[in-house]
Amino acid sequence: MGQQWSIQLEEERTGWLNDLIHVDEGEHVVGIGTHNIALSQCKDGFVFKADKEGNILTRVVHLPGMTLEYYSAVQLPNGNFMAFGVCDDSLCDYHYQKYIRIDVFDEQLDTIVSRTYSVDDDVFDNFSYPHEGQIMKSIVTHSGTVVLAARLSYYNETWNCYAPALRLYELDETGAILRMHDTPRLQIGSINEITYIPGTDNLMILLDGGVFGYNSGVVGWYVVDTELNIIDRQMMVHLNGVDCIDDVACEGYWINGQYLIVDGEQYEGSHFTYHTLFKMDASMNVTAALPLPPYDSCTWVPRGTNTAYANDSTIFAVSYCSETMSSMVAYQTNIMLVDKDLNLLGRKVLKEDNVLKQVSQPAAFNDDGCLVMVYSYNGNQYPGEPFARYELMKFRREDIEITWDIVNETEAKPTSVAYPNPTANSINIPIDETLSHEARIQIFDAKGMKCLDCEVGSTGNLITLDVHNLDAGLYVYKVVSGKRELASGKFVKE
Repeated sequence: MGQQWSIQLEEERTGWLNDLIHVDEGEHVVGIGTHNIALSQCKDGFVFKADKEGNILTRVVHLPGMTLEYYSAVQLPNGNFMAFGVCDDSLCDYHYQKYIRIDVFDEQLDTIVSRTYSVDDDVFDNFSYPHEGQIMKSIVTHSGTVVLAARLSYYNETWNCYAPALRLYELDETGAILRMHDTPRLQIGSINEITYIPGTDNLMILLDGGVFGYNSGVVGWYVVDTELNIIDRQMMVHLNGVDCIDDVACEGYWINGQYLIVDGEQYEGSHFTYHTLFKMDASMNVTAALPLPPYDSCTWVPRGTNTAYANDSTIFAVSYCSETMSSMVAYQTNIMLVDKDLNLLGRKVLKEDNVLKQVSQPAAFNDDGCLVMVYSYNGNQYPGEPFARYELMKFRREDIEITWDIVNETEAKPTSVAYPNPTANSINIPIDETLSHEARIQIFDAKGMKCLDCEVGSTGNLITLDVHNLDAGLYVYKVVSGKRELASGKFVKE
């Protein structure tokens, strides 16, 4: 597939990741999440640490008679790692957990300190899971303490259900609680990032969703002062002309101390969803936007953000997709390169027949490399032996060509040479096989936006297309018939 290295994790130590962070100034990446035991409700905490060469340390944290799932991690000023999770008696419904679990690990992932706090008190009852999402996010403050934002739940008698809201904790490096602040009337879905606003001691917390699905509750960001008081907020339900954004996230890195790259999930009706990257200033004004490919499939990003900064000019973005929101087929993983003005530079597609592929959020090493975990699944509904496979994959910038739709790179790919190239008026595209009326031609500009999608309108082995109305620049074309790609290539419009 062209990546620098790929390591399949041992079967008994696999699970899904909820947080992936670079540590030791990018020398290592730490991932935390859950290990599902035989597809049951029993869960253990899962932690790994990887270096740039592919050496992996893993830990499974088992609490006898308890479930445990980690959601967020930070590296402390002393070099240790603090992981935050939820746990409870494994005999209860795992959708309702009553304890926060805090573990501090050393550089070898040996446990130094463990603490468990009940959230069943006068304000909150538990952690409830009305829909999937991040329920914790943490950050090391300027003073060296840790702030944890947790999505707890209380019973709302009016709605006759549990409603999620926000509690903020400040902790020392051993996980002891220094103070906390509740906001039980702020309905939230997921907690996707905490970052400092440049030049201030105030924190920005990105929240999304509501209680039950999109277009409900609060979508946007909150500003929190050093006393954990919310002093400002801004709604992002409507952004850049979009009717609805259900999910917003970012990596928390400010470009030149001025701009954030935020990814937002958008809906077209109830059956199609796609993701767009937004370049935003500290006032949440949009200065650039880029819808992520593929444009003909429903596209999702992992929990947390889908971006990782490779260097001062390049960003990795990852996603996975399927044909429709309800479809469990045709999942593929997309590894993309984007510059910081949100120009799409290239894309690598990881795909296998009859295999679902999903991807974790990315994290960057300090050598322009990007680490993701790819989950591949072939269940009983497919022919062949069922399997579930978890792989850590590292990509470098040079592994992703400035091109489109690289699928199974060892296979021969349908290519054609369009002529004349460059062209001012029309382009001729030869095809190796005879065209039918079902064939379509698609044209994308240099930013990946679809400029044309229409029936070929002719049979034979040659397509002649009028392109005089296109702006000058580089374009990518694809000729498809059903799910098959018959030809692809590039041309320059003068």
